[in-house]
Amino acid sequence: MSDENAFLVLADFLIPAHGKMPKFSDVCGYADVEKSLDFRIDLKSGFARGIAVGPATGAEARLESLNKEDGEAFSAITTIAIATYYMSPRVRELIGYPGQENVPYDSKATQIYLTNGSLGQVVARGRKYRPTPGL
Repeated sequence: MSDENAFLVLADFLIPAHGKMPKFSDVCGYADVEKSLDFRIDLKSGFARGIAVGPATGAEARLESLNKEDGEAFSAITTIAIATYYMSPRVRELIGYPGQENVPYDSKATQIYLTNGSLGQVVARGRKYRPTPGL
């Protein structure tokens, strides 16, 4: 089994179809995975180790084994699967997330929270914090 197919099997186990949400391989290909890895180059070595041995014993067993024996590889596989899936335009559309938006902001304008009384509630409540141990 190729590394590409090995990862897609693992990713489909991690993110199966459910309700209106598609499984991983229905919306993402290995090219998308490679783009995600280009953003997270720190995960490349763990990812490579994680997919080096195909899931001959099944995806669940392979993931359990990775989790016990190589936590870094397990984390890389799961992080890349999740990140790639949720950056898919189809998935973002299904969950109603349009992506980052450019919201205009005037740094010189008086902000609404200064005039609408919401800070008064915070001041009236008083200090609320937990001291840092050892300081």
